[in-house]
Amino acid sequence: MSEAFVTFREALEAALIVGILARYVPQRERTWLWGGIFSAIGVSIAAAIALAKLSAIHQAWEVIFSILAAGMLIYMVVWMQRRGASLSSELREAAKTSAGWLLFSLSFTAVLREGLETVLFLRTLWAMQQKLSWIGGILGVFVAVALGVLLFWYGKRVPLRPFFQVTSVLLLLIAAGMAAYAAHELLEMLESRYEWAEELAEAKAWSLFPPRTEVPQDYAWAYTFQEGQYFPPFHHKGWIGGIVHAFTGWRASMSWVEVIVWGLTLSGGLYLWWRYRPEGK
Repeated sequence: MSEAFVTFREALEAALIVGILARYVPQRERTWLWGGIFSAIGVSIAAAIALAKLSAIHQAWEVIFSILAAGMLIYMVVWMQRRGASLSSELREAAKTSAGWLLFSLSFTAVLREGLETVLFLRTLWAMQQKLSWIGGILGVFVAVALGVLLFWYGKRVPLRPFFQVTSVLLLLIAAGMAAYAAHELLEMLESRYEWAEELAEAKAWSLFPPRTEVPQDYAWAYTFQEGQYFPPFHHKGWIGGIVHAFTGWRASMSWVEVIVWGLTLSGGLYLWWRYRPEGK
């Protein structure tokens, strides 16, 4: 579910930028626009392939990618908060120049930025959840593109600011979960080498909803079966806890280090998001 939300938000931002450009670009210049879009998609796919091979080499890459993904999510939310009010007018002025290579550069940069961020985010979510719904991810893109087309035609009637405010907070929660996952993986990597890392990993803030080897017959419907065990619904591998885990990184067993990293990341992101809100909002 979180992958669909991330791809939806990322693709929607790209679609909005491309839509603004397409609205004001003369018909004869739109070839440059499409050239930039498809070039960026090609580079993003190549980056996804390279990232998948690189991350399989060592566990440390998962830590690095998780930290980068969390940082990029926060940066993206703050960037949209700061530039959202003036972005539309800036793009309109750029589109009216009718300079081919400028249009190519604008569309290429916009789509590539969102594409590379999506690749990084999906790689981290895949590692966090041990699985990824490709259907959900692709569906998020298609819904975003469809919404982008509608906004292209009826954009003046749709209040986008409330939508981006709500989704920004959700993205900050996902970023906090990614940062906590990076802390979890780092401790797991170091605890076999250093005693202090093992102590930190064992210092649990909570350990709840343990899995069972046998499921209660009266409540079998509530349990999720994975890897030879039955997980209660509120476990992060259960059907309710799994949704919370997808959007916040919550786990049924978390160390104090993970909880502190989660809290600091979320509070820091919310602070920056609120600090750079438009004047008068």
